[in-house]
Amino acid sequence: MNQGLSSPLSGGQPRYLVLAQALMDDIRSGRYPLDSLLPTEHDLCQQFNVSRHTVREAIRRLSELGLIAKQQGVGSRVKATQVARRYVQASEDIADLHQYVRDVRMEVHSIKDVVVDETLAELLDLKVGQEWLCVSGLRHREGDSEPVALTDAYIARAYRGVAEDLGDGRDPIYSLIERRYNTRVLDVRQDITAVNIGEEDAQLLKVEPGAAGLSIIRRYYGAHAELLEIAISLHPGERFSYSITQHLRWPGHDA
Repeated sequence: MNQGLSSPLSGGQPRYLVLAQALMDDIRSGRYPLDSLLPTEHDLCQQFNVSRHTVREAIRRLSELGLIAKQQGVGSRVKATQVARRYVQASEDIADLHQYVRDVRMEVHSIKDVVVDETLAELLDLKVGQEWLCVSGLRHREGDSEPVALTDAYIARAYRGVAEDLGDGRDPIYSLIERRYNTRVLDVRQDITAVNIGEEDAQLLKVEPGAAGLSIIRRYYGAHAELLEIAISLHPGERFSYSITQHLRWPGHDA
């Protein structure tokens, strides 16, 4: 039985972190098994002799680590017994996108021609009536059973022949376009948005509906600003981080 949190705390850690660690230990030991509910805020305050603010901060920490999911009117439900492994994509230049695809293989589920309607035109900033090839699938990191992303890649009609080269999903589509059509991707524009994952996508990604996610839209441009490909990837927030390094250039200093 937990006897409360002593004060002063060892190592000078905040009380909420000590409480979070204690609850993590209880989850790992099986005291709170998968799909069970943690005690209420009131009960945790009494068990550990801490304030409601401390309990809420500890619960927030467990949620960020992917161990629990808060359900309105129900409580905090255990969804994992180990901290989720998270893929961190580091980006300094376009070569890092190739590294990402080497790390994370795309399992293609569908390939189809689409005509841009008003909804897709607004999402992708395209003209209604244009024709694109859409390649959809889940991305998996080697050895992980849970997907790291759900991706829809839209390929300009002139380059739709690249569908024949998709293979096992380990080569980036933009690289396949370069190889097949003897062209070069010169610029990549990325838009990153925080989203809540909808019910259908949540089922595919194996997360709770409404879970936090990152939507990344990448636009690949060739010579004369020709748009070759648009890729939309939806990542569960608990499994993906994005790290960007930007190098400053100062007058009189070499790169």
